Amino acid sequence: MPRRSFPLLLAVAAALTAVASARAADPWLIWFSPALREVLQRQTTAQRELASLGTPVVGQTVPEFGYQHPRLAAPPPTSPWVQIDLESAQPIDGVALVPAQLDWQSVNHAAYGFPRRFRVDLSDDPAFATFTPVAVLTDTDFPDPGLAPVTLPAGGRRARYVRVTVTKLAVENDQYFFALAELMVISGRRNLAIGRPVRASAAVNLPPRWSPANLVDGRTPLGPPVERELLPYDGLYAGDGPVTTTPPLWMQVDLGRPFPLDEVRIHPVHARIGADIPGFAFPSRFRVEASVDAAFTRPLALLDASAADFPNPGNNPVTIRAAEPVTARYVRFTMVAPSRSFNRNRFGLSEIEVFSGDTNVARQGTASAPPDPSAFSAAWPVAQLIDGYTSYGRLIELPAWLAAWQRRTALRTELDALAESERTLTATARRRAAWTGGGLGLVALAAGGILLARQRRHRERELERFRTRLAHDLHDEIGSNLAGLAMLSETAADASAPASAPREDWLEVNRVARETTDAMREVLWLVGARQEMGIDLAAHLRLAAARMLPGRTVHWTGDSEPLPTTWSADTRRHIFLFFKEALANIARHSSAKTVELSLHPATDGFFKLIIADDGCGFDPATVNRGVGLNSLRERARAIGGTCVIETSPARGTRITLRIAA
Repeated sequence: MPRRSFPLLLAVAAALTAVASARAADPWLIWFSPALREVLQRQTTAQRELASLGTPVVGQTVPEFGYQHPRLAAPPPTSPWVQIDLESAQPIDGVALVPAQLDWQSVNHAAYGFPRRFRVDLSDDPAFATFTPVAVLTDTDFPDPGLAPVTLPAGGRRARYVRVTVTKLAVENDQYFFALAELMVISGRRNLAIGRPVRASAAVNLPPRWSPANLVDGRTPLGPPVERELLPYDGLYAGDGPVTTTPPLWMQVDLGRPFPLDEVRIHPVHARIGADIPGFAFPSRFRVEASVDAAFTRPLALLDASAADFPNPGNNPVTIRAAEPVTARYVRFTMVAPSRSFNRNRFGLSEIEVFSGDTNVARQGTASAPPDPSAFSAAWPVAQLIDGYTSYGRLIELPAWLAAWQRRTALRTELDALAESERTLTATARRRAAWTGGGLGLVALAAGGILLARQRRHRERELERFRTRLAHDLHDEIGSNLAGLAMLSETAADASAPASAPREDWLEVNRVARETTDAMREVLWLVGARQEMGIDLAAHLRLAAARMLPGRTVHWTGDSEPLPTTWSADTRRHIFLFFKEALANIARHSSAKTVELSLHPATDGFFKLIIADDGCGFDPATVNRGVGLNSLRERARAIGGTCVIETSPARGTRITLRIAA
């Protein structure tokens, strides 16, 4: 392993320890807390569902805020209440409490004066001597609903009176009170409470802001029940020009056939093209009439608002409940006087709904208006009066609209709880990350120490192998030459030698010394000295043969083939020393005159090194006792090859080294 591995391990340990300081939004933290992963997934799901519900249309667009109980310096001795008289027993599917909002509050503000604890009951007795509970929310404080209506199911029970009793009031500036923008009584797809009588234990009468009648006027900060979806127009307009009384301007719906009428909803224009004006061009005085004939020869008045100015509805529908059974085919809206602020002979509506039971039969009819020569009015399609769209979206049924608001509230509550869980689980995940990172850091340090120790032992073994290899090389190469020098020196010192012998002996000493120098260079080449590696293995073999076999005839065959480039340096070293050991044996023991050398590829994918001489051979019984021959076999095994030695006095000796290419 390289020496740089230990610093790398330290860096890994430091990185793992740094996980403990990760941010809450860091996705790595979920590795340390499956519960955190689940919470984040639930958050994503809830956020997507909340987005799919769309952005509601909210905002206070009228001066009528709703009903408010008087502000008190201390809680009253008895629980205050407010109730609605439906004027006859009716099946009730649910009761919805719409929170009040002041015109200077933002849409994300808390509800104004919403009761903290309360109950809702049904009864046929105005004094509620006997009653049926719809909801009893008096044990704990009710969470602030913001702008969302609070819907309480009633299960279709029949009753005439609906009462809200407040057991714990809201508190603001050390004053006790409660307030509601609207109290809806849902039966099927209609709100039965609109326009019904209201009684209260106490009330603030500060028109137009606060009044008991505002509790059932159909005007809320939430506007009509729509899903936000904008069209390229914001309403239908009739007429233009200076104010005049003739001819009267009107819009009407032909239902196609007579229907019993229960309710008519007139939706004003909330101008959004060029300006943001709720209730734009809504007449200050008008009539809503029904008839069985198109000429309205005998009209039935549903709402006559021609004697006094009608409060502008802003973004809210004007809901007209039939006071008595009415059957008609046509419903007409006639302007008596235009808007005082607009002061033009013109009015606008965005939709007319006509309910027979729970069905809006106007959607099956035909809309019309008197001929209007003005180019402005002609630009707006009259069919949009019954297309199911108001200025800010597609109309949906009241129960579905309330259910969407209820689901928004549930999702926001869930997201708040999930955000708190995320904070707690993130802190836990950070602690786990710190412990895990610290533990892994210690493990990494310990592993680094073990690896360093193993590396040190490995280097020691490599050094020992190098020493052994160098000793073999010195024995095989330098030792043989030094032995020759020793023999020559003995000959030179022999007194019985001829007089000319010393000169020849010293020449031989000189030759052997030179050979020893060459051998030393070869050893340096073998151990990897870069400056001694100028020639390749084949060239070294040829030089060694010329140097070690002087006076003998040397024939090379088959050496034209290139040697394999896949041989490692260690393999080349063993081949070279094998070759030299074999030549040294020939020079010392064979008395050979001719040596045949060959290095060529075999037919089976191997290379063969063949060394053959015509010498005297040797006795095989003594082969295993020779250090040199044993060295040949060891080197062959070291490179995964085989060594075959064949010898006889008649044919000399043949050594074959077989090596993988």
